Amino acid sequence: MPKLLTPLSAKAVASLKHTGAGEKSRHSVGGVPGLFLVTYASGARCWLLRGTLNKRRKEIGLGSAFELSLSEAREKAREYRRQLADGIDPTFKEETVEQMRIIFAKAVEQFFETELSEVKEKERKAWINTLRTYAVPIIGKLDVENISTLHVADVLKPIWSTKRELAKKIRVRLDKIFVWLKATGYREQDSPAKWVDLKPILDPLGRDKKAAHRPAVAFVDAPRWFELIRQKKSLSARALEFLCLTAVRSGDVRYMSWSEVDFDTRIWTIPPNRQGTKLKTRDHKVPLTEPMLELLRAVKQEQNGEYVFAGLNGCPMSENTISKLMREVHLEEIAAGRKGFLDQQTGKRAVPHGLRSTFRDWVAECTNYPGELAEIAIAHKQGSETELAYKRLSQVEKRRRMMSDWSNYLGHRPAKVSTRSNAPRQSTHSLHYDPV
Repeated sequence: MPKLLTPLSAKAVASLKHTGAGEKSRHSVGGVPGLFLVTYASGARCWLLRGTLNKRRKEIGLGSAFELSLSEAREKAREYRRQLADGIDPTFKEETVEQMRIIFAKAVEQFFETELSEVKEKERKAWINTLRTYAVPIIGKLDVENISTLHVADVLKPIWSTKRELAKKIRVRLDKIFVWLKATGYREQDSPAKWVDLKPILDPLGRDKKAAHRPAVAFVDAPRWFELIRQKKSLSARALEFLCLTAVRSGDVRYMSWSEVDFDTRIWTIPPNRQGTKLKTRDHKVPLTEPMLELLRAVKQEQNGEYVFAGLNGCPMSENTISKLMREVHLEEIAAGRKGFLDQQTGKRAVPHGLRSTFRDWVAECTNYPGELAEIAIAHKQGSETELAYKRLSQVEKRRRMMSDWSNYLGHRPAKVSTRSNAPRQSTHSLHYDPV
């Protein structure tokens, strides 16, 4: 049984405010198990009931707190809990009276409220913004039962050629909503957003191409590029250097916190679902080589916040910051009469994410390390979760040797940290970390 809290008075409930963190805050008001007041940053206030239906958690909005008093909300919550205990979904009961009719715009808002309440705020906003911008204006007023594949195609066609990746994300989000609509009884037919049905409309000739690899520094040019980065004294240069040494993703480095680093075992553990990472179900253990540890120790002397590579105000460094530095290094080479750092296949200027390909090409062309080991190093998913867990644990030291060889290839040399003056820290995060 849920724990019963001491019921708050109407005066106490009226004084509850948004905490300032995120879009909304939840406050348990007591009196009825699972009854909450939800306060929004916008000033809106509403009642929410959390209960269980057929052993599955369910959240039900009870209405605006400006229209429904505390006592009325508690009475409505009690009635809803009785129905849930009898296996009846009170929201479905209400919709049955309306013959289960619902337009797509309303379905989207209900899906956001009930199904996306626990996801990251960034992901939630992405769903809301893209569907409200591209889907609701076209099919928002249609009954969800009457929406066909042609309607979904009408949503995607305007951006299919110009914003292909965004269109694909919207299709996936639409598919999830329509699957949910069928599961909850609002729709009898299968999802009209399945790719197998949309492909003949959007890509009749089968020309949809896979996303191109990010432009990378050629592995033969990597030592020269690395030397130029090492000569830079900013914290963004150290982040880019660490990114190259580890071959992980940019977000993993930019959101890296000191709590993830174990100097004793010489391992950096990136947890799944933390901000900035694409890891969904498993952590990723990065064996720290001596050059990596040397860099981290130097940064730690200068940075005492939560994040290793912090930007302004202690927040994680932005992606634009390291991208800008990489662009500057390229342009400096061009200005000096050299070719700069271009991708060998596309001829485009190399970007930070492409350093993973640089490392992967070096492994394939210059070493005898198995490709599987390199794939584990760059956190590409291969095999089942059980196989991955075993490989991550058993091959850490093998990967440590491989990453050490990589740093040797790059020409990493011992570095010294210059003594900083007592002047106040500048917003540029200048970090003296000079090659010998």
